[in-house]
Amino acid sequence: MNFKHTIKIFALTVALLATSMVAGAQSMRTGYFLKGYAYRYRLNPALMNDQHYLSLPLLGEINLKTTGNLGLSNFIYDSPDGSGLMTFMHPSVSADDFLDGINKSNFVALDYDMTLLSTGFFAFGGYNTLDIGLHSHSAFNIPYDMFRFMKSLGGGTYSFENLNLATRNYIDVAIGHAHNINGDLTIGARFKVLLGAAYANMLVEKMNVETTGERWMIDAKGAVSAAVGGNFTYGSDGKLNGYDNIVPGLNGFGLGFDLGVTYDLSSVLTEGLIVSASITDLGYMKWNNVSKAGFDPEPFVFDGFDNISTSAEQGATIDDQMEAIEKDLTGMFVLADNGTADESEALSSTLHLGVEYKMPFYDKLSAAFLYTTRFDKIYPYHQFSLMLNLSPVNWFNIALSGTTSTLGMNLGAMINIHCTGFNLFFGSDCFLARLNKQYIPLDNMNANIAFGINIPFGFKR
Repeated sequence: MNFKHTIKIFALTVALLATSMVAGAQSMRTGYFLKGYAYRYRLNPALMNDQHYLSLPLLGEINLKTTGNLGLSNFIYDSPDGSGLMTFMHPSVSADDFLDGINKSNFVALDYDMTLLSTGFFAFGGYNTLDIGLHSHSAFNIPYDMFRFMKSLGGGTYSFENLNLATRNYIDVAIGHAHNINGDLTIGARFKVLLGAAYANMLVEKMNVETTGERWMIDAKGAVSAAVGGNFTYGSDGKLNGYDNIVPGLNGFGLGFDLGVTYDLSSVLTEGLIVSASITDLGYMKWNNVSKAGFDPEPFVFDGFDNISTSAEQGATIDDQMEAIEKDLTGMFVLADNGTADESEALSSTLHLGVEYKMPFYDKLSAAFLYTTRFDKIYPYHQFSLMLNLSPVNWFNIALSGTTSTLGMNLGAMINIHCTGFNLFFGSDCFLARLNKQYIPLDNMNANIAFGINIPFGFKR
């Protein structure tokens, strides 16, 4: 793994968003109130299934998700002569037009979740679950002034902070138990052991840039950390230039907890009213032998961003333009050895608050509200969802969701088929909106898809 290639992934994924979608990091919220959905307990461990089940290996649940407040249309434009595409760095794209679409804080998160093996069963006076899952979480945050600095090629002074790239990849082994207390109150908890596979973090705490003519003086404070079983390499000048000797294995260890509760208010307020609450991913992760590199405390000179042609005759395809931007961005980050050390960090927790009401005129239909908030250093958000849940027959469920959040508005749907000995679900919390011909979102990066196959068995309870 070459460090410059890592910076390229960082720079181009966020600045151009011209990558394929990778990812999803937890179960579908649209299925929170859908009783046929086998993995509701991952959102709230007090939500029981009504049957034993065993997942199909590697296919129990796969969730791919992207989250963000940017899209491809922010960074890629048609060239003036119609010969191809050009990036936002081309001189024909005015700074005002480009910066009008940029937010104060710009982020994209890319998540992937795969259930390797999972089972649920009734025993010990309640419902029990055992899961082994693979998770990958990556997020990028770039402040507005970073883009203003890149686009405004004239003289001036720029200052920005909290430019961040982070990726965490791990396997978890989780056990859970849900227990009904008095017919109305149910409590649940899950305990998770986290086995870290790969970690990388780049944080520019602050960067001050002073431009005069062709000289760009950069004073930066920040660091890069990586735990992938290898080490950073340095050139004869002492500057970081790569990451070598990657050895797959256990590079971190952590513990996590999920807690949940549900309460049926039918005997207290009104028939068919159920409230619930949960908080997931309370805990920490410790990464071992983390290689570290930091910015030189002395200011350094950067040559600036080059103008990028879009002439096909000069061979300047969109790939050439992206390569040129990657080369320029790499030159901005001059790093030196900071040794190795262990690093610990809190997990990104999520809170859910739910209310469901079964329709008195048709008990197979319910309306529900779910509030979600995520506590995350790079992309915290609040989300409000309204849902309709329909179970017209015993073997079929469908849920529809409408969501508004700090990331925008989305529509979702989920279908769950659970015949004897077979359970299939698929759906999305966020349907894709406008795409280009390469299937990359044009307006924002909020999208996901999830599906899974499981084997239910035993009598329904």
